Amino acid sequence: MVYSVQYRYTTLLIEGDNLKAEQNLNSKDRKYVILLRLLNGEHLSYQQLSDEYLVSRSSIANDIVGIKKILSEDNMVLTFDNSGSYLNGGEIPKQRVLKRLIVDFINDSNMDKSLLPLFLDEKLYGKIKKIFQNILQQSSLEVPESYLQDILISTVIVIQRGKLGLHVELPDKRQFGKLFFQFDKYPLVYELLKAIETNNIYKFIEPEFRYLSYVILGNGFKYFMTDAKIPNEFRIKVRNLISKVGNGINVDFKQDSQLESDLLIHLYQLVLRLQAHTSVVNPLLPDIRKNYRKLFGVVWYALNDFGNENDLKISADEVGFVTIHFQAALERNKKVKKILFVCPNGIGTSSFITAKLRRILPDVTLIEIVSIHNLAKQDLSDVDLIISTVDIQNKSIPIVRISPIITDQDIKRVMSKYIDITLAQSNKEIIENDGSLIPTVDSLKGHVFFGSVKDSNEAIDFLQKKNHWNTRERAEEFKESVIKREEIQSTYLGNGFAIPHGKPTLVDKTNISILILDKPILWGSSQVDVVALLMIRKNDNAYIEPFMNLLMKGIEDKSWFVSKMMEVK
Repeated sequence: MVYSVQYRYTTLLIEGDNLKAEQNLNSKDRKYVILLRLLNGEHLSYQQLSDEYLVSRSSIANDIVGIKKILSEDNMVLTFDNSGSYLNGGEIPKQRVLKRLIVDFINDSNMDKSLLPLFLDEKLYGKIKKIFQNILQQSSLEVPESYLQDILISTVIVIQRGKLGLHVELPDKRQFGKLFFQFDKYPLVYELLKAIETNNIYKFIEPEFRYLSYVILGNGFKYFMTDAKIPNEFRIKVRNLISKVGNGINVDFKQDSQLESDLLIHLYQLVLRLQAHTSVVNPLLPDIRKNYRKLFGVVWYALNDFGNENDLKISADEVGFVTIHFQAALERNKKVKKILFVCPNGIGTSSFITAKLRRILPDVTLIEIVSIHNLAKQDLSDVDLIISTVDIQNKSIPIVRISPIITDQDIKRVMSKYIDITLAQSNKEIIENDGSLIPTVDSLKGHVFFGSVKDSNEAIDFLQKKNHWNTRERAEEFKESVIKREEIQSTYLGNGFAIPHGKPTLVDKTNISILILDKPILWGSSQVDVVALLMIRKNDNAYIEPFMNLLMKGIEDKSWFVSKMMEVK
C-alpha cells in the first residue's frame, strides 16, 4: 500500500512499514517523519538519520528531543541499543500516540494541516464516516461529534496499521470483561464494524474487532448500550469517588443525583476505554488545569486511587473530563443570583418586565418584586442586583434604571451590569483562591528539602523518612504501597512535578514533604525535578485541597513555586 503525501518541500512515500527518507525537509516536518518511522518499527541511529537527511547530528538530536516530548504525553519512552533508537511496547500505545497527533492536527490551529495526510488517510476517513453516519441515522441516534471523531480516527488507524501488518493485541485478563465480551447485547456496535467488512474496506481480525468494540462503547455507552445495566459494584465505586472528592474540597455532593448519574455513565465509558488501553484526547485540558487547578488536583488524587484499586492507568485527559463533571456540580450548588425588581406599586407592568428579564437572564431563577414603598423594609443582604422603573438613591447594591416598557437599550444595560457582577464574583474567587496559598506555603516549614538523588525510589525513601512512623514495619509497608502505585500508574502530573502517595490507612501522622532536585531524574517516562510525597491519613482529607491547589499552581508556574519553597527553606 502506498500513500503519497504532498509537502511544501518534498513528496514522501510510505511503503510497507518503511518511510523513505527525503532531503530538503525542514526541521518541523522531519521530526514527524522520523516519529512515524519509529512508530512503524524502524531502529534509527543518529548517524543514519544525519546521513539520510543531510543535516548535522545535533539537528537530529533536536528532532529526537521534540519526539520524546510528543511520546511523553502518552508515557512512551524511546529505547536505545547498538542499532539505534526504537520504540518498545505493543501496537496499542503506538496507535494512541498517532491518535493524539491526528486530533492535534485537526483541532489545533497552530499545527501544520499539510502534515495530517502523513498520519491519516483522509479519503478512508471520509468513507467510513459516511458508512457510520448512515447506520446511526437509520437507528435514529445522534452521537456527539467529539465521540464520533474519536471512534472514526481509532477505526482508520487500526485499518491503516493492519494493512501494514501492524495489528493490535489485547490481553485476556479484564476485571469487567465478562459483561463487555457479550457483544450480542450490542448489535449496533457489531453492525458498525461489520459494515466496513461488507463494503470490502477491511477484514478485521478478532483482537481488532474486540479492541474497536471497546473504543466504540467507551465513547458512547449511553448511545450503544441503552438496555444494559451498570453493575451495583461499580455504582459503589463511583459513590466512593464522589465522596472522596467532596471530602477533599469540603462540599457535600450526596444530594446531587445528576452528578452520580453523569459520572456512572462517564466512568463506565472510561473503564471501557482503559480496558482497551486507549484514551480520549482532551483538547480543553490546558484550560481545565489552569482555570480549575484546585479541583483538578483533588479529582486527580481521587481518580489515582480509583485507578490503583481497579488496576487502571488514568490519563490527565480523562482527569480533565471528570473535573468538568464536578465543576458542573459546583455550579449547580452555587447560590443563585437574586434580582430585586422595584416598581411604584409592585403591580401592573411587573409581570411583563420580569418575564422579559427571565428570558434574557436564564440562569437567574429568583426575581423578587417589591414596591418602592416597601423597599426600605426589604432585607437586601442576599440581593445581587436591583432593577427599577423609578429612581433609587443611596443603595450599596448595583442598580439599573429602566423604562416601564423595557426597551432594547434597557435590556443591554441590564445584561451589561449582570455580566459585570458575574465577572467581579469570578475574579474575587480567583483572588481568594490565590490568597489561600499563603497559609499552605507557611505550613510547609521544615518539610521542604533541596538536594539530589539517583532515582525515584531514593526520592521516595528520602521523603518517607522525614515523617514519624510508629514502627519501622509500617514505614516500610507504606513505602511499598507508594512504589506499587507507581508501577500501576505514574504519579507524574506535568512540568517536572511528581506527586507520589500510598495507602492512607498506613499513615500514622499526616505529613507532606517536598524535595526539589538539582538535576532531574527519570519518573516513569518523564523527567522530574520536584517530588511531593503525600502522607495523608484517611480522616485528614481536608489537607488535600490546599496542597493540591499549591502544587497545581506550581505546575503552572514552576519559577514561582521554587522561589516560594526557597523562602520556606
